[in-house]
Amino acid sequence: MKKFIIVLIFLGSAVAQADSRYPHQCTGDFDVQVNQYNSVRFDDEILLPIKVQAFREGRPCIDSLIFSAVDNGPFKLIGEGGVQLDATLLNTNRKPLPVRTVDGRRSWIVDYNGHQHLNLWLRIDAHRVITAGAYAAALVVQSKDGRRTLMDKVVDLGFYMPAVVSIQVARSHSDSVRGHGGHYQVDLGSLNDGARADWRLKVFSNSLYDVSIYSEDRALVHQQDTSSRIPYEILFDGNRFPATTTYQRSYQQSYSGKRRFDMGIVVDDVKYQRAGRYQDTVYVTVTAR
Repeated sequence: MKKFIIVLIFLGSAVAQADSRYPHQCTGDFDVQVNQYNSVRFDDEILLPIKVQAFREGRPCIDSLIFSAVDNGPFKLIGEGGVQLDATLLNTNRKPLPVRTVDGRRSWIVDYNGHQHLNLWLRIDAHRVITAGAYAAALVVQSKDGRRTLMDKVVDLGFYMPAVVSIQVARSHSDSVRGHGGHYQVDLGSLNDGARADWRLKVFSNSLYDVSIYSEDRALVHQQDTSSRIPYEILFDGNRFPATTTYQRSYQQSYSGKRRFDMGIVVDDVKYQRAGRYQDTVYVTVTAR
């Protein structure tokens, strides 16, 4: 009989301690917000802000939060065409969180300890150019009291990488080209049969892109006598075409996003042309799809 009394008193004491620790029922409930529009972009990484906030009735008993992929593999964001991006969860100070195996999953562990909210970052590692498009993934988030799982949620997250394109002349390639910021001048010097200038264009794009080239005056035009015109041809990416035509072609994005194109102009015949200075404006346009 005494043994039963001792057991009953022990159980009653344990319940009283639990009630004292959590005067109200503690659910471990929480909310996770991911705002892709407040992302921070650097040259080699993108940071997505993640805010975790426990509800009042869930806060006291949460010791830690566990973040993991839905499957057992490493966490990745998936884009169009199956493109995969690696990601790492960072703490408030943008330091990587420890990775451990929890319930068979590779997981990030965050000490919560009753905080009202936590501001975390998901770092998308851009070791190569990120192809334009939408990326998405699902993240499993669990609240725990010691080893006991209180609540788990699946959070959908994603971001959109806009198309980026740029073009410039490789400065060290040709002495005949001067300029910057999208405006360049090509000096042919004294014109003669077969006069030629060559240079190289550098294009960066994280998507498919179109290149178009056209001449404003369709010829080299005398500055004082517009009726005096010298035909010439444009060279681009192994192609040769007269200035009277427009060049258009589509190109695939390279792995690094960078590509160099050889470009130039050739003047074949300047016989019997009026002396003076001739000029024309050529537009090279790169448009991301």
